[in-house]
Amino acid sequence: MSVIYSIPCINSRLLGVVTTIDAGAGNGLLVLLAGSTVICSITLQKPSGTASGGVLTFTAPLLGTAAAAGSVTTAQLLDSTGAVVVSGLTAGIPLSGADVIISNGLNSTFINTAQSVQILSAQITGS
Repeated sequence: MSVIYSIPCINSRLLGVVTTIDAGAGNGLLVLLAGSTVICSITLQKPSGTASGGVLTFTAPLLGTAAAAGSVTTAQLLDSTGAVVVSGLTAGIPLSGADVIISNGLNSTFINTAQSVQILSAQITGS
């Protein structure tokens, strides 16, 4: 039988992620990836997110400029030292059901170098 956590417990676990991201003197990052290539690193706010109802939602607005070109498929969350806190987040366009929803003005996950990128939403559902 699977272990089932209460929503308050899940929220506490998710807030532990926020605490880890926000622990350093600087801000954490949300990094968009095309395979292993970093397409765009976006600075998170402090606090980086809030947990409610078993879902961690990252604080908007989140804006960045692409450092490379490629089709974004995944995202990572880093602390201020560059250490990976969370990896394997899915990335996509609106209505894709991805963890991280991006907008580049073209309704596409393909990002060109120097293109503006906006994170429309970023969430992690706890368990």
